[in-house]
Amino acid sequence: MNSQWPGPGNPWGDRTASPPPHHPGSGPPGVPGFSWHASPQPGFPPPPPAGEPSFPGPPLAKGNAVLALIIAIILTLTCVGITDVIGIVLAAVALSKDEDPEEFDRYVRWAWLSNFIHLGFLILLLVLFIMLSTV
Repeated sequence: MNSQWPGPGNPWGDRTASPPPHHPGSGPPGVPGFSWHASPQPGFPPPPPAGEPSFPGPPLAKGNAVLALIIAIILTLTCVGITDVIGIVLAAVALSKDEDPEEFDRYVRWAWLSNFIHLGFLILLLVLFIMLSTV
């Protein structure tokens, strides 16, 4: 047989073998020997001190805020309304919110919403202009 295919026998392995040995302090809750305060396994970083977040989260997606700012600036050149200026302000405020990811995300969402509203106005005016020019 080809070397990439398994030989004859059970491809799923031996299911009758005994389970691996249980290490104290490593099992799920409710299992004897489990401790929430067990020492960390070797090779893993120690837990953070109390009061600090255990997982700081992914880095902020500043590219999204920068893109919203660039789009808002380009839409400002169309001179259609005030929503483009609102988008610039919201994107700039989002870029200043480095310490609070929730506020950063909220301001980026509002900046994109402002940009989409402005694009909607542009498309509506373009459609009206085409319809009125063909009459």
